[in-house]
Amino acid sequence: MTEVADLVDPEIAEFGAYWAGRLRDYQKDAIRGMRAAIRGGARNVLICAPTGSGKTEIASCLADLNQKKGKRSAFVVDRKSLIRQTSDTFDLHGIAHGVIQADHPRFRPSLQTQVCSVQTIGRRRWPDADLVIVDEAHTVNKVVEARISPRTSPALGLSATPFTKGLGKLYDKVVNVTTTNKLIEAGFLSKYRIFACVEPDLKGVKVVAGEFERKELEKRALQVVGDVVAEYLLHGEGRKFICSAVDTAHVQELQRQFLAAGVNAATYTYKDLDEDRDETVTEFRRADSSIRGLITVTAASKGFDVPDIGCVIMARPLRKSLAEHIQFFGRGLRISPGKTDCIVLDHSGNCARFWDEWNEVFENGVNELDDGKKREKPTIEKKPEDTMMKCPKCNRVHKAQPFCPGCGHEYPKRLAVEHVAGTLKELLAAGTPQTITAALWPQICGYARERDKSKPSAKEDGGRGYALWLYREMVGDFPKGQWFESTTAAPPSTEVLGKIKSIQIRAAHRRRT
Repeated sequence: MTEVADLVDPEIAEFGAYWAGRLRDYQKDAIRGMRAAIRGGARNVLICAPTGSGKTEIASCLADLNQKKGKRSAFVVDRKSLIRQTSDTFDLHGIAHGVIQADHPRFRPSLQTQVCSVQTIGRRRWPDADLVIVDEAHTVNKVVEARISPRTSPALGLSATPFTKGLGKLYDKVVNVTTTNKLIEAGFLSKYRIFACVEPDLKGVKVVAGEFERKELEKRALQVVGDVVAEYLLHGEGRKFICSAVDTAHVQELQRQFLAAGVNAATYTYKDLDEDRDETVTEFRRADSSIRGLITVTAASKGFDVPDIGCVIMARPLRKSLAEHIQFFGRGLRISPGKTDCIVLDHSGNCARFWDEWNEVFENGVNELDDGKKREKPTIEKKPEDTMMKCPKCNRVHKAQPFCPGCGHEYPKRLAVEHVAGTLKELLAAGTPQTITAALWPQICGYARERDKSKPSAKEDGGRGYALWLYREMVGDFPKGQWFESTTAAPPSTEVLGKIKSIQIRAAHRRRT
């Protein structure tokens, strides 16, 4: 006889019906990973959750399940904007909660779940909590450190960039939720295009505490403000944007020149009054907002989510702060209806400066925390195709390909051999007609035949004419000793597909001119 318990979906038994149907698979796996770490003896666990992976959803689930067990949770944030954002998310999920913040109208200390301002609890005292959840855990606050260091109860840290030195002393285990590249591939995050724009000359700028000295950096950055505005007008497509700046003086000058160019840009800094900042953010979040751009130093660089931002302007050069770079990059990666990608206009050099590091994090996430011990910097295994290339025609920055994905510019064959893995480029550069035909012609036949199936009206020769055209465009001559009809087709490699796309882009450009 079948037991009733056998009929219950295991995920419903584990998470409850609401969360079992709502959480993505990798979010469930992250919670399982946290629980396994605690069962294994860890008390403080950090979840590395990239922008857009839903870290607040994970926290909401844990707080809700905790509450249903009659236990208490404290969700701690380090800035006022995140109080409202977290409270709104808890409301969305029907989680009764109070807010511990000075003069907050939702101060209800008797409730089991509390959203806490770290500044407020630093002046008062911590609420009773069976689980402490720390948002933006890479920013180690002494108040939080004092609470979770004794490990008297489980603590969960949330961060997209857990690179802080010594973080491994505070947290016993890191659980990698997923990676940015996987989220992009799955459609949960936006694709992006990077353009390397005019940047300030940093030669001779002093270094203080690992970063460029602020005052001198401001002077250099002010010299290219006009270029920042001009590049947005040229490449920004009128999209809603967020722009980083060196300091408030830089913010104000950027705003002045954007306004002079007819672009309504607002400031978001510590110097703005709280009520003005709230009003600005409320308006900026509107789909039909009158504000085109938001200019900030660090106030909106992390935990600030406006999904329809379609352009990120980096005008604040960083020397060492990979975390700050990734956090600001992430402001444009949210998906939104009608948004196809995010344009990154880099006036800072940060994308090139941190190229290997941020691509490594986007691809593999973070699997180890710094424990404060001196060790050799890990060597990033760099594949030839991961090399950064900058198009000399359109300034698009991209991973190595034989052509620019933006304008179709084809790189010299020798350069392609150096930067792109595989044998095709070597064959095209130095191979004999026979070896080129043997390696390439079957792949082109396969591509042309599949294309002909999807476009039967284009040609009635099974794709033969298109295959001959592609081959001649690629090699400069027709195939030697092979016939289209008798060739056994082969699936085209990534490299051949890239070459075909380059040819198609060039052909499209020729038709338009």
